[in-house]
Amino acid sequence: MKIGIFSDIHGNLPAFEAVLTFLEGKVEKYVCCGDIVGYGPYPNECVEKISELSDAICVAGNHDWAVLGLEDLSKFNDEARASLEWTKKKLSPASASFLMGLDYKLAGAHFIAVHGSLIDPLDQYVKTAEDYIPSMKKQDRNILFVGHSHQPLYFRGTGGSVDFGAFIPLKPVDIEAHSKYLINVGSVGQPRDGNPRAACVIYDEDAREAVLHRIEYDVPSVQKAVLDAGLPPDLAERLGKGA
Repeated sequence: MKIGIFSDIHGNLPAFEAVLTFLEGKVEKYVCCGDIVGYGPYPNECVEKISELSDAICVAGNHDWAVLGLEDLSKFNDEARASLEWTKKKLSPASASFLMGLDYKLAGAHFIAVHGSLIDPLDQYVKTAEDYIPSMKKQDRNILFVGHSHQPLYFRGTGGSVDFGAFIPLKPVDIEAHSKYLINVGSVGQPRDGNPRAACVIYDEDAREAVLHRIEYDVPSVQKAVLDAGLPPDLAERLGKGA
């Protein structure tokens, strides 16, 4: 089975639609690693779009829980907090109900999906091998798929050691049966690795490989929508830089 895995849509409908168009016909299932809302101007549309995917599973991210009052807004920076307050006002009852139904961790036959880590599923950023080791010790599946940092990367753990791998678009990561992996699938709606294109991963369970893809979308239209909505201007600027 081929699975399309993505994270951090962040209310960016054009980016999400571009990713789904790319994945259509290539995968049989979808996995979202959280943060459907926050930052972007299309929270309800993005929730509705993912709720319409009958073959999708999704975990909660910190922004998803924050708009429900389940995360302390004081933990967020000024721009994030302003966007969350805006999103809370715009969120429909149907969207709130969908987000409320999300768990913080889901497991498949060979993988686990969380937003941050197994130690702190909502809030921990895993950016170094040292960050990954505590989660690796708790990991009972071959792969741990995460988002949260908006930066694609992967780690491979063998025995007690962990190797860092640059997650290069279109270059398959071979999944060895006796190793453990953390794979950060990047961000659909607000990349932060210097590449403004949306990110997603296709995981082929049979071939035992994961491939990162970057997808073009109409960034200027979303930048305009951010500004028209009265969201912080820096959020629009960041979309053009992938920062």
